[in-house]
Amino acid sequence: MDAPTRSSVFQDFLQPGQSFVVTDTETTGTRPNLDRIMEIGAVRTGSDAPCAVFSELINPGVAIPSRITRITGITTGQLHDKPSSGDVLPRYMEFLGDGLLTAHNLAFDRNFLSAELIRCGLEPLQGQGLCTLRLARRLLPGLRSKSLGSLATFFRMESSGRHRAQRDAEITTAILERLLQIAIDEHGIGDLDELVALQSRTYASVRPLSAHVERIRRETLPDLPDEPGVYRMKDGRGKVLYIGKARSLSSRVRSYFNAVEAHPARIRKLIAAVRRVDWDVLPTELDALIVESRCIKQEDPPYNRAQTRWTQRPWLRIHPDEPFSRVTAQVLVRCDGARYFGPLKSRKQAASLLEIIERVFRVRNCSAKDLEAGRRCLRGDMGRCLMPCEQPDAEDYSVEVSRVEAFLKGDVEDVVAQLEADMARAVAALDFETAARIRDWLHMIDSLLAGGGAVAAPMEGVDRAAWLAGPDDAHATAALVRHGLLVWTARLPLPVGAGNLEHIHARWEEVMEYPVPTAHPTAREEADARRVLESWMYAHRAHVLVVDRRPGEGSASWAQRLMDRIMSEG
Repeated sequence: MDAPTRSSVFQDFLQPGQSFVVTDTETTGTRPNLDRIMEIGAVRTGSDAPCAVFSELINPGVAIPSRITRITGITTGQLHDKPSSGDVLPRYMEFLGDGLLTAHNLAFDRNFLSAELIRCGLEPLQGQGLCTLRLARRLLPGLRSKSLGSLATFFRMESSGRHRAQRDAEITTAILERLLQIAIDEHGIGDLDELVALQSRTYASVRPLSAHVERIRRETLPDLPDEPGVYRMKDGRGKVLYIGKARSLSSRVRSYFNAVEAHPARIRKLIAAVRRVDWDVLPTELDALIVESRCIKQEDPPYNRAQTRWTQRPWLRIHPDEPFSRVTAQVLVRCDGARYFGPLKSRKQAASLLEIIERVFRVRNCSAKDLEAGRRCLRGDMGRCLMPCEQPDAEDYSVEVSRVEAFLKGDVEDVVAQLEADMARAVAALDFETAARIRDWLHMIDSLLAGGGAVAAPMEGVDRAAWLAGPDDAHATAALVRHGLLVWTARLPLPVGAGNLEHIHARWEEVMEYPVPTAHPTAREEADARRVLESWMYAHRAHVLVVDRRPGEGSASWAQRLMDRIMSEG
């Protein structure tokens, strides 16, 4: 392995002549007086010299136990022709020199090294050392495990190759760098003596809690309800720093102020700036998701990364009152009497769907001017258009448009069959580029159906009821979609009983009176709420029950069908 590069943190912290010698040993057991060292690995890093690496296998003079081989991969045969500790340890001591012996669980490695030195007739190790395990216990007390692997995971380091001495020494060096940065930034450690002393200080003296964290724990956390909602973290001037949603406000907000030092650096920085936490209790987690998304976009908190922008997603548009309707894609949804299907993920996805429609269905894509002028196009010559420019049969064309709408709503069987046949013909003709494009279309159709049950759902949508209750939930979330818009949510107690049915029936009687919108939901907030609703239903698809209202069906029958589904499916 190549020697690790020298860190600027070490360079800036250490004085000339000072260095860390991070060491790891692999041993035949855990008892220094009986077991032996079979491998030593060390990394030296200092302020005025490049990093250096020491790595040696040692013949311990005894067989390697099978349990040690399982951990390290080192076998007795691999060590048969290796030098003895009497040959290796003097070279290691020369490598250590006047550097500071550093290890993760220093006592273990130091005791083994001293025992081997005594067997070789040399003096045991003297002087101070630095233990990264002890440092981690004081700098990261909220982290449940301070093992080398757990620290590597916490700091998001690559930890492959563990349980070999040199690799463990390299990982320990990287962890030491992170711990040193925390000690400098958060505790004002300025030199090597202070760092060594830090590992022996009491926990309370290392990290007394900030006054504002103590105050929030004392005054705010006890008042947080065990209810869904949205919370806002604010600084001392009332500026919103972060907005989040929670299924349980109490559990979620408490998690920020417990074991603060175990959080990632960005969260620790947020907690250091927070002076107040406000919250709004909402009926369900679904409501919290929608309100959170809207508030993040409106208030733009600096610590929120996701959902910070209104997303203008494309729609497919079909205008039934136009002569011989076209299918087009556009971002803005207007109150123009047209039917809109979507929203789609991207303009690329919209373009792909238009290609599929123009390949499979015989609808025009020419401009109104060309249609009026009666100009025949290439699609007509290819048989891919009913050619209303020359044969204006409105009834046949209307049937074709209805087929397009059925495809967008999820009736894809005929379309998939034709695309699969086209792909097979393209492969036979060695037109692999066309075959690959059709293959991607088929994958896209499958993913769209899996996500929402339709290729592109009509904006006005169906009247739909959803019921979500996980296996361990004490409450269920009921939601009602009317004309494609989320109009009602409720948090209802479990188990299911007659009260649930009466409550839902009464509410649905009210919302069934909602008129069909005279205009499509053009507001960004409404479009965003629909996006959140679809994401919520997909994320909980394993536990959510959805029942669409049949044409002409009353709310009582609709509610009863949902209850029957709930009772039958548990």
